[in-house]
Amino acid sequence: MPLELRFAAPDVRFCAEIALAAGYSAYSAGAIGNVLCFSKKMTPEEGLIINQYADRLASYYDEEGGIPIYREFTAYLTGTLVPPCVCNSIMILEALLAAAQGVRYVCPGYLQGGDLIQDTAAVRVLEKLTREYLARFDYADVEVSTVFHQWLSAFPPDTARAFAVICWGAATAALSGANMVIAKSPEEFHGVPTKEMNAAGARASKQIVEMLRTQRLPPTQELDAEMEIIEIETRAILDKVIELGEGDLAVGVTRGIKAGVIDIPWAPSMYNAGRVLPVRDRDGRIRFLSPGHLPIPQDVLDFHKERIAARGRAEGREPGYEMLVDDVRAVPEGRLLGVPHP
Repeated sequence: MPLELRFAAPDVRFCAEIALAAGYSAYSAGAIGNVLCFSKKMTPEEGLIINQYADRLASYYDEEGGIPIYREFTAYLTGTLVPPCVCNSIMILEALLAAAQGVRYVCPGYLQGGDLIQDTAAVRVLEKLTREYLARFDYADVEVSTVFHQWLSAFPPDTARAFAVICWGAATAALSGANMVIAKSPEEFHGVPTKEMNAAGARASKQIVEMLRTQRLPPTQELDAEMEIIEIETRAILDKVIELGEGDLAVGVTRGIKAGVIDIPWAPSMYNAGRVLPVRDRDGRIRFLSPGHLPIPQDVLDFHKERIAARGRAEGREPGYEMLVDDVRAVPEGRLLGVPHP
């Protein structure tokens, strides 16, 4: 039976050692996400060295013992309004860093934003570009699968509504074509879930996934347009990090973090720029209120600006920080799109 140890720690070495020695066939971690999102003071350089060790350990089991180890990357990041290109670019960089240490089985992840079209577009772009950039770095033999993380922000404060959010995540995962879905618990709203409610969330998710197993969201003009936007943004970030590395991807990652080319909204690390501000457009899709120093092309930024402005006109208010706060609070209040509060 395949088993994965899931943990959220900036220093993954001990967890990885115990997991693999105990016979687990997978573990989740990340040289960028785990460090920036679960530590205030760990430097990007230290985080990379730690994860290089953990990835090399996984490849050792594969190369020397014939035991294939599956490496999932921590896609949940900060969990709240993370733009798809930010998540996708970090996941692809994690995959490249792991492959450089000999890992042959990678699973980049995506965290649910809430809009079916945008989430589906992001998952499909993630798989496409992960394979493309692995091949570009001569890692074409690395096997790629994708994981979809159900809603990771605040949950509605009752069990029935929480189940609705869980099932929406499971449906989106299935329709997007993700290979795996991380299920949540209907007790997320009040603290650490019980094992019984964790199991209930998994059963609800399984029911939806099995019902939709043979279905995929079909191509449409709207879906294709969203995929194009996410792909342009993701490539821009990846290519800039590669350029900054001057032939060394690990160097490019550390320089990219310092330059704000890698910037995760809400991340607590003192090394994270914290300049990126997301907000939803009128359709509920996550856009850039402020792109910070992300190297997004100007025409794409203009598209984001217009989409946000259209929402502002519809709501009769100027887009800004209050709109962002309203979006963060929306799902627990029964909506995806935040509305003005008195």
